[in-house]
Amino acid sequence: MDAENYCIAGRLRMLSRIMTSLYNGAFNGEEVTLPQAGLLMYIFAKPGIRQVELAQLLYIEKSGMNRELQLLQRNGWLTDNLKQGLFLTEEGRVKAKRCHKIWKALNLTMREQLGPEAVSGLDALSGQVFAFIAPAETQQTTTE
Repeated sequence: MDAENYCIAGRLRMLSRIMTSLYNGAFNGEEVTLPQAGLLMYIFAKPGIRQVELAQLLYIEKSGMNRELQLLQRNGWLTDNLKQGLFLTEEGRVKAKRCHKIWKALNLTMREQLGPEAVSGLDALSGQVFAFIAPAETQQTTTE
Protein backbone atom coordinates (compact mmCIF):
# COMPACT_ATOMS: atom_id res chain seq x y z
CA MET A 1 0.00 0.00 0.00
CA ASP A 2 1.36 3.41 -0.89
CA ALA A 3 1.77 6.25 1.60
CA GLU A 4 -1.12 8.18 0.04
CA ASN A 5 -3.69 5.53 0.93
CA TYR A 6 -2.92 4.02 4.32
CA CYS A 7 -4.43 5.25 7.56
CA ILE A 8 -1.78 7.10 9.56
CA ALA A 9 -3.26 6.05 12.90
CA GLY A 10 -3.47 2.43 11.75
CA ARG A 11 0.14 2.45 10.56
CA LEU A 12 1.35 3.98 13.83
CA ARG A 13 -0.60 1.41 15.86
CA MET A 14 0.87 -1.42 13.79
CA LEU A 15 4.41 -0.08 14.25
CA SER A 16 3.74 0.37 17.96
CA ARG A 17 2.65 -3.27 18.30
CA ILE A 18 5.76 -4.45 16.44
CA MET A 19 8.15 -2.35 18.53
CA THR A 20 6.35 -3.22 21.77
CA SER A 21 6.68 -6.91 20.92
CA LEU A 22 10.42 -6.53 20.32
CA TYR A 23 10.95 -4.64 23.58
CA ASN A 24 8.68 -7.03 25.53
CA GLY A 25 10.85 -9.91 24.29
CA ALA A 26 13.94 -8.18 25.63
CA PHE A 27 12.31 -7.82 29.07
CA ASN A 28 11.11 -11.46 29.27
CA GLY A 29 14.01 -12.41 31.53
CA GLU A 30 12.95 -9.76 34.03
CA GLU A 31 9.33 -10.96 33.88
CA VAL A 32 8.04 -7.48 33.05
CA THR A 33 6.48 -5.90 29.99
CA LEU A 34 7.72 -2.73 28.31
CA PRO A 35 5.03 -0.60 30.01
CA GLN A 36 5.91 -2.04 33.42
CA ALA A 37 9.63 -1.56 32.85
CA GLY A 38 8.94 2.00 31.72
CA LEU A 39 6.99 2.75 34.87
CA LEU A 40 9.72 1.27 37.05
CA MET A 41 12.34 3.40 35.30
CA TYR A 42 10.24 6.60 35.52
CA ILE A 43 9.46 6.09 39.21
CA PHE A 44 13.13 5.31 39.89
CA ALA A 45 14.11 8.58 38.19
CA LYS A 46 11.36 10.62 39.91
CA PRO A 47 10.66 9.09 43.32
CA GLY A 48 7.49 10.48 44.88
CA ILE A 49 5.90 11.40 41.54
CA ARG A 50 2.12 11.46 41.77
CA GLN A 51 0.14 8.89 39.84
CA VAL A 52 -1.87 11.60 38.03
CA GLU A 53 1.29 13.44 36.98
CA LEU A 54 2.91 10.26 35.68
CA ALA A 55 -0.23 9.30 33.76
CA GLN A 56 -0.35 12.73 32.12
CA LEU A 57 3.36 12.67 31.34
CA LEU A 58 3.09 9.28 29.62
CA TYR A 59 -0.41 9.77 28.12
CA ILE A 60 -1.74 6.71 29.96
CA GLU A 61 -5.42 6.44 30.88
CA LYS A 62 -6.24 6.26 34.57
CA SER A 63 -7.57 2.68 34.40
CA GLY A 64 -4.48 1.43 32.56
CA MET A 65 -2.19 3.18 35.01
CA ASN A 66 -4.06 1.67 37.97
CA ARG A 67 -3.74 -1.86 36.55
CA GLU A 68 -0.01 -1.53 35.95
CA LEU A 69 0.68 0.03 39.36
CA GLN A 70 -1.33 -2.66 41.14
CA LEU A 71 0.74 -5.30 39.37
CA LEU A 72 3.99 -3.57 40.39
CA GLN A 73 2.69 -3.48 43.96
CA ARG A 74 1.68 -7.15 43.96
CA ASN A 75 5.17 -8.08 42.76
CA GLY A 76 6.69 -6.15 45.67
CA TRP A 77 8.34 -3.46 43.52
CA LEU A 78 6.19 -0.52 44.60
CA THR A 79 5.44 0.66 48.16
CA ASP A 80 1.95 0.26 49.54
CA ASN A 81 1.06 3.89 50.24
CA LEU A 82 0.34 5.31 46.78
CA LYS A 83 -1.33 8.40 48.25
CA GLN A 84 2.11 9.64 49.40
CA GLY A 85 3.42 9.43 45.83
CA LEU A 86 5.03 6.58 43.95
CA PHE A 87 8.12 5.03 45.50
CA LEU A 88 9.92 1.82 44.63
CA THR A 89 10.87 -0.77 47.19
CA GLU A 90 14.51 -1.87 47.32
CA GLU A 91 13.59 -4.84 45.12
CA GLY A 92 11.84 -2.42 42.76
CA ARG A 93 14.92 -0.21 42.53
CA VAL A 94 17.08 -3.23 41.67
CA LYS A 95 14.53 -4.30 39.04
CA ALA A 96 14.40 -0.76 37.59
CA LYS A 97 18.21 -0.67 37.27
CA ARG A 98 18.26 -4.02 35.46
CA CYS A 99 15.42 -2.88 33.18
CA HIS A 100 17.29 0.34 32.40
CA LYS A 101 20.38 -1.64 31.38
CA ILE A 102 18.28 -3.82 29.04
CA TRP A 103 16.41 -0.82 27.64
CA LYS A 104 19.60 1.15 27.03
CA ALA A 105 21.23 -1.71 25.08
CA LEU A 106 18.09 -2.43 23.05
CA ASN A 107 17.45 1.24 22.34
CA LEU A 108 21.00 1.61 21.02
CA THR A 109 20.53 -1.47 18.81
CA MET A 110 17.21 -0.13 17.49
CA ARG A 111 18.78 3.25 16.69
CA GLU A 112 21.57 1.49 14.77
CA GLN A 113 19.11 -0.79 12.94
CA LEU A 114 16.75 2.04 11.99
CA GLY A 115 19.50 4.50 11.12
CA PRO A 116 19.82 8.21 11.84
CA GLU A 117 17.39 9.27 9.10
CA ALA A 118 14.52 7.17 10.51
CA VAL A 119 15.27 8.26 14.08
CA SER A 120 15.32 11.91 13.00
CA GLY A 121 12.06 11.36 11.13
CA LEU A 122 10.49 9.87 14.23
CA ASP A 123 11.68 12.83 16.27
CA ALA A 124 10.22 15.24 13.72
CA LEU A 125 6.92 13.35 13.60
CA SER A 126 6.72 13.32 17.40
CA GLY A 127 7.37 17.05 17.56
CA GLN A 128 4.62 17.74 15.03
CA VAL A 129 2.10 15.53 16.83
CA PHE A 130 2.89 17.10 20.20
CA ALA A 131 2.57 20.58 18.67
CA PHE A 132 -0.75 19.54 17.14
CA ILE A 133 -2.23 18.41 20.47
CA ALA A 134 -0.71 21.18 22.61
CA PRO A 135 -3.28 23.88 21.65
CA ALA A 136 -6.17 21.52 22.43
CA GLU A 137 -4.67 20.68 25.84
CA THR A 138 -4.07 24.36 26.59
CA GLN A 139 -7.65 25.21 25.66
CA GLN A 140 -8.99 22.32 27.75
CA THR A 141 -7.09 23.37 30.89
CA THR A 142 -8.17 27.01 30.58
CA THR A 143 -11.86 26.07 30.37
CA GLU A 144 -11.83 23.76 33.39
